[in-house]
Amino acid sequence: MLTRRSFTALAGAAGASLMVPSLTFAQNKAVVRLGNAAGIIDPQLTFMTVGQNPKVGYYAKEGVEMDIINMSGAGQTLQAVASGNAETSAVSPVAFLNAFAKNPRLDVTFPYCWLREPHWAVAVKPDSPVKSLSELKGKKIGIRNQGDTGYFGARAMLQELKIDPDSDVEWVSIGEGGPAGDAIYRGRVDAMAFWDAAFARIEVAGFPLRYLPNTEGMKKLFGNSYGVQKSTLANNRDTMVRFFRAMAKSTVFAYANLENSILLHWEIYPESKPKGRSEQDAMKEALFILKARADKWMPQPWQTDQRFGAQSLEQWQAQVAFAGLQNEVKDVSGVSTTALLDEINAFDKAEVVAAAKALKM
Repeated sequence: MLTRRSFTALAGAAGASLMVPSLTFAQNKAVVRLGNAAGIIDPQLTFMTVGQNPKVGYYAKEGVEMDIINMSGAGQTLQAVASGNAETSAVSPVAFLNAFAKNPRLDVTFPYCWLREPHWAVAVKPDSPVKSLSELKGKKIGIRNQGDTGYFGARAMLQELKIDPDSDVEWVSIGEGGPAGDAIYRGRVDAMAFWDAAFARIEVAGFPLRYLPNTEGMKKLFGNSYGVQKSTLANNRDTMVRFFRAMAKSTVFAYANLENSILLHWEIYPESKPKGRSEQDAMKEALFILKARADKWMPQPWQTDQRFGAQSLEQWQAQVAFAGLQNEVKDVSGVSTTALLDEINAFDKAEVVAAAKALKM
């Protein structure tokens, strides 16, 4: 049962704060609802969707099923987890910390970091006179919306440079893909703040971009982590371990064979395959998008903890400093947990890589 729902439809007229049962079961498998901040189930999600394909079957082997719910950004995914409308969602740490600063009792913890490096950035047209983030004061910056990871990341970088993101720049919602590219090329905005895969989709649509150097504070950070309601984790610990282990296996598989993984993704989400393009062109575009992201899935050589899903207290403290919230957020010791990681990583990675390379499509 592969479902593709929207958060609006899920919440319905009762509103997004409606509490619903935490876990349901389908064919004796625990169904884990996952909020998708990107809003579309395209190949950028291959790192987790490849394990859904019966030819790979990692989730089924772990006795779990993933139900992806499309949402409109990191702000909504956080709301979905905190309200019980999703068991887990990828949440930008900057988005979370801004909410946590206002409500330290927020019932969310982060057990699995899926993006080991920051993925947001700011870009301009190739011929733009703007060469650095410090030159954006007084400029218009295009964003998807104010609940989006790109927006939160850009705000934090501007704050690091002592540029007030509320008064020194103007934020303009420009959509994504082709419409976003058209907005910057027609001069509606001077720059745009998105994340890597979103930028790749803009470039694929025919709008080349130049990326401004990120701030120094970025080097201490991770990119994105999966949040879980604390009560959900306490009551369904084994299910969440098995779910994230299936995701980790999927990530290893996808990284080892990007092209076949895209084909596997298209088999179960055929609507995500570009229409009106040849097979070769569709694959070229999908690979362009994935290659902008794939290395960030993996533990990097300079990172001390090589386990999939790892994140540290020091990294969360750096996120607080990066977001400029040192006065509001004094303690992040309970925000994340590494208690599940040994069990999540209890699989043979070499065996997964071998399976990925051996699979014939």
